[in-house]
Amino acid sequence: MSENSGAIIDFTSRTKYRGQAMNPSRPLDVLRVAATFAGTIIGAGFASGQEIAQFFASYGPPGLAGIVVASILFAWLGGGLLELGHRLRATAYPQVIYHLCGYRLGLILDLVTAVFLFTALAVMLAGAATVLRDYFGMPYLDGLVGAGLLIILTVLCGVRGIAAANMVVTPLLVLSILGISIYSMSYHDFEVSLLIDLEAINPPAPNWLLGSLLYVSYNLVISSTVLVPLGNSLPGRKTRLLGGAIGGLTLGLLAACIAVVIMIHSPGILDHEVPILQLATSQSPTSSILYALTLLAAMYTTAIASLYGCSAKVQSVLSLSPLVSAGAITALALICGQAGFSNLIRLLFPLFGYATLFFTAKLAWLMYRDS
Repeated sequence: MSENSGAIIDFTSRTKYRGQAMNPSRPLDVLRVAATFAGTIIGAGFASGQEIAQFFASYGPPGLAGIVVASILFAWLGGGLLELGHRLRATAYPQVIYHLCGYRLGLILDLVTAVFLFTALAVMLAGAATVLRDYFGMPYLDGLVGAGLLIILTVLCGVRGIAAANMVVTPLLVLSILGISIYSMSYHDFEVSLLIDLEAINPPAPNWLLGSLLYVSYNLVISSTVLVPLGNSLPGRKTRLLGGAIGGLTLGLLAACIAVVIMIHSPGILDHEVPILQLATSQSPTSSILYALTLLAAMYTTAIASLYGCSAKVQSVLSLSPLVSAGAITALALICGQAGFSNLIRLLFPLFGYATLFFTAKLAWLMYRDS
C-alpha cells in the first residue's frame, strides 16, 4: 500500500484473516514490546521530571486524573499502533500517518514530525554530553561525539536492535524512578494533603484533560517511529496488544510516582532544570550518580527512536543508504544540539501535541469502530 493511501483497513477483517489461527503470545516477546514502547517514551523529559511537571503536576491533584487517562490511552492506542503497523505491513511511521490522516494533512504532519524528531535528537545529544561532563568528567566534545556514535550503531541494527537495547535500558529506568520515588514518599511520611497546586508552572493547556491528551498525542507519534515497524515484525496479535497494554500501564505508574514526588517537594524542586536528578542528589551521592546514569539511558532511548524515524524519512526521500542517512543527520544534530531540553518541553512539546491531536483521535476512532 502506498504512503498516501487514505483507505481504511479493518482491524478485525473477516475476509483476509478469517479462519487463521491466532499466534500465541510468548512472554519474552510481550516484554520486548512493552519495554520498547515504555523506553521510547521515557526519554530525558520524562525521567528528568520536566514533562510530568508540565503536563500533569502543574494542575495539582487533578493532574493525577490526567495520568490515569493517559495511561489508559497509551495501553489501548499503543497496541493499536502495533496492530496497524502489522496490518499495513508498514516499514516506517509515515505509512501510518498517511493512512490515518489522508494525503494533505498527512504530508503536513509527516514534515512536522520529522522536524520534531530531529530537534529531539539534537537536544538529547547535547543533554547526554552535559551529563557526561558534569557528573563523569568527560570533555563535552568527547561526550557529544561518543553519544552520537553509539546511537548511530544502535540504529544501524534496525528495529530489532532498538528493541534489544530497550530490553536492557527500560528495566534500569523503571527501577531507578520507582526507587527514588518510593524512598522520597516514605521519608516524608506521605499524606494526600502534601499534594499541592504548582503555581510556579504555567500549564500547557487550559485544563488537565486537554493537557493529558496533548501529552498522549505527541508521544504516540514519536513512539510510532519504532512501534509501527516493530508491529510489522510480530506475528502474534495477542503479543502486540498485550505488549502495548503493559507498556502503557507501566508509563502511567511511573508518571504517577514522579508527579507525586514533584508535588510534595514543591516549590523548591522547580528551581532546577532536572528536578528528579536534584532530588536524587539530595538523597545521597550514590543516588545522584545512579540517576545520572538513568538520565543518560533515557536520553539514549529517546535519541535512537528519534534518529531511527528521521533516518527512515530521509532514506525514503533521498534514497540514501542507512549509514549515510544516520551519519548525516547525527552530524547536523551535533551542530544544532545546543538548546536545553526544558525549553523544548515548555515551548515545542505542547505545540506538537496540538498538531497531532487529529492523529490520536483518528487512531482511537478506528480502533473503537473495529473492536
